[in-house]
Amino acid sequence: MNWKKQSMWVGAALLVAAAGAQAGEFAVSCQYKNDNLQKCASVVSDLVTDKFVAKFPANRFQIFIYSNIMDFSNGGYSAYAVAGVIPKGSGQFPIRRFANTSINGSDKRFSAVDLANTELEVYRAAVKALMDQCEISPTCDVYVPRDSK
Repeated sequence: MNWKKQSMWVGAALLVAAAGAQAGEFAVSCQYKNDNLQKCASVVSDLVTDKFVAKFPANRFQIFIYSNIMDFSNGGYSAYAVAGVIPKGSGQFPIRRFANTSINGSDKRFSAVDLANTELEVYRAAVKALMDQCEISPTCDVYVPRDSK
C-alpha cells in the first residue's frame, strides 16, 4: 500500500471483552506509516480503560492516533506519535495531546519490520499516556473541545 493511501483517516469501532484491563466499545481515528490501518483498534484495545469508555462514548468521541517513523540514510531512525480525543468523525487534530518519541542515532540499518514494530511501540506508548492521565484525573480530563464560533 502506498503512503498516500495509508494517509487516509480510518475510523473503526471495536467491541472488546470485559476481561482484564480491556474496556468496552471505543472508536479510533488512526494514521501511521507502517502496518495495517484496520488493525489500529485491536493493537491499542488492551490499553483502553473502563473509565475512558464511560467518559467518552464511542458514538460521540474517538481516540485520535497519529504517528510516523523516518529512517535516516546513514542508519538509525526517528519515530513519534500523538494521541488524543476528538469528536467522532471530525478529523480534527486534538487540542490536548499525549506524545511519545523514539530516536536511534546509530549507524545501524533497520528492516521495514523493525521500523513498523518501533512505530507500533511509540503509538501504543502515546495511547497509554492518554489512558494513564485519564485514570489519575478525577474526571478523566484528557479532552479540550474546540470553540464553536
